[in-house]
Amino acid sequence: MPLYELHAHTSECDIAAHTTAAELVRIYHAAGYSGMVITDHYFSHFYQWFADELHGKSHREVMARRPKGYYEARNEGEKLGFTVLPGAEVRFDRSPYGINDFLVYGCDEEFFLTASRLNELTSLEALKAILPEGACAVLAHPFRVNMTVIDPAPLFGIETHNGLTEPFRNGMAEAYAAHYGKAMTSGSDCHHRDHACKGGILTNRIIRTPRDLTDVLRSGDYTLHRGK
Repeated sequence: MPLYELHAHTSECDIAAHTTAAELVRIYHAAGYSGMVITDHYFSHFYQWFADELHGKSHREVMARRPKGYYEARNEGEKLGFTVLPGAEVRFDRSPYGINDFLVYGCDEEFFLTASRLNELTSLEALKAILPEGACAVLAHPFRVNMTVIDPAPLFGIETHNGLTEPFRNGMAEAYAAHYGKAMTSGSDCHHRDHACKGGILTNRIIRTPRDLTDVLRSGDYTLHRGK
């Protein structure tokens, strides 16, 4: 059954990540995964980390630099017949939700090139208002230390298995999602090769596009993979 990773970071776009995009793809391909979503952090730190590189660039040029890890992963995936989709882990600069992070699925490359800076939005409602039809927002690792418990009504789903989060906290996330009837997702939250292959979804449906992914998530035709 095809297996897809839904939460992974690359060293091209995140100083907390220590695995290049191409290496990440090779690791997951060798482990039997069929594809992955690159969800590099989309927050203000990115513009600080790469300030010298981004200085004087146009909005589109800056936006084209932000998904560099995705581009590198996609190029490697094409060599291997491995699906790589664009995604993001968004944190709002002036957030009513503290340091909570939201995984965005279902957006194509053009959306990330042309949309306003997602980190400068101020609410989930504002984010949902600009997402393409079918795209969705999922609350990442909701019960980590310093996360804020929020009203889940605006959310499509909740990440109930996170490969870098303690099992009891994942269990709390699952109970939270079940209570409110929210879709559940799983991801490794991979920042290093040792974090790889600890999450994802299994489905009989082939995922090749961002819309394919959200169609599967909305259908419920998948099971959570909780790693080795």
